[in-house]
Formats: sequence, C-alpha cells, structure tokens
Amino acid sequence: MKKLPFLAVLILITNLSANAQQFKKFGAGVYGGSQLFGKMYSNDDLSKISGFTAGVDLRYSFSKQPEGFSLHFQPGFNTFRQITESGDNSQVEMETIWKWRAFHLPVLLRYTFSSGKVRPFAEIGPMLRFRQALKVNTSNNICGIAGCYFQETNSDLHPLTTKDAIGLTAGAGVEVDLWKVTIPVSIRIQEGFGTFETNVTFYESAGYQNLKTRVIQVTAGINF
Repeated sequence: MKKLPFLAVLILITNLSANAQQFKKFGAGVYGGSQLFGKMYSNDDLSKISGFTAGVDLRYSFSKQPEGFSLHFQPGFNTFRQITESGDNSQVEMETIWKWRAFHLPVLLRYTFSSGKVRPFAEIGPMLRFRQALKVNTSNNICGIAGCYFQETNSDLHPLTTKDAIGLTAGAGVEVDLWKVTIPVSIRIQEGFGTFETNVTFYESAGYQNLKTRVIQVTAGINF
C-alpha cells in the first residue's frame, strides 16, 4: 500500500513530461530584451546605445517536430538612445543625444537545427518599420579669451525626415524546453535597407543626411 502514492506521483510526472514534449505547429509567446549597439549615420561605426525591444511571437511550423523551418510574425516596439561626445574637454565640448522609437513588424523564416530539448536556430526576414519619434538634442560649450559660450538645441526630426519604412531582421540563438514552455534566447540585428534624411532644410542649416538606424539586440522570451 505504501507504494501506491509513489506510483501515482511517478505516473503523474510521466504524463506531465509527455505533455510538455508534445510539439504544436501553431504557437504564441512574448519576448523582450535590450538594444546594445547601434548607429544613426550610414558611415558611422556601431557604438554603445541604450533602449529596449518587446513584442509577441506568433509561430507556424512547417513540420510536426521542432527541427526544420518555421515562420514567425513578431510585432514589437523598439526604443533607441545614443549619446556621443566630442571636443577636447577644455575649450570645446559637444554632446549629441539621439532618441528614436518605432513599431517593427518582422516576418522571419527560422530554421531549427535539432529536435532535442536544446535547439540552435538561425532566422532572417523582412520587416516594416513605423517610426513614432525621432529627436536630437545638441549642446555645445565653447570657451575662449572672452569667456565661455553655451548653446543647446532640441529638434523634433520625426515630421521633417523621410521614413526608413522597410528593413531587415536577422539573428541566431537557441531554444530551451523548460517543462511546458520553451525559452528562446537570441542575438539579432535590425536595420533599414536604405538611408533617410530631412526633407526640408533648417534655418541656416543644411539639415541631416545619410541617416541609417541600425541596432544589435539581445532578446529572451517564453513560448507556449
């Protein structure tokens, strides 16, 4: 009689493990992460930025097991903040702060390399980008014989610039089965196909040209 509770628990664990391993062709989940590196000009190198990405993951698998191709629709919200400083820290000091927000609608073709509990994958696909905000704040501190002169400008570039509406998302990562859910972790790059620029000139200024928003992000999620 003492063995009956133990057998009941063993059967329950076995059934739950079997249910956890069942693979569904349709799936859904959520993801989020940090924007680590990025740039705002096409000729710049990638540099440290801050920001986040968050969204949902809707999946359709072309096979009846995890290994193989699957299609992922991952609408999400991205933010971008970059601070650059220049000058000699004595007579001339300049600081530029870029702020950017956008909704992304990527459709990714993913290939998963295994059907085990730990599965590497790679993914790539086009995206639509709906920018919500683009601002740049500049401050200059110039010191000379006559003293120091400080100037600060805050510009809302969103209504003044063309949109980089079509882009690309590519990444690689690993999926880990944990009980009844799957935890995907990935490193991704997102960028527009072309450049964008101000479509009107500022007063006594040529405006901005050759802008190109590229970001590298690390994401983690949970899929059901």
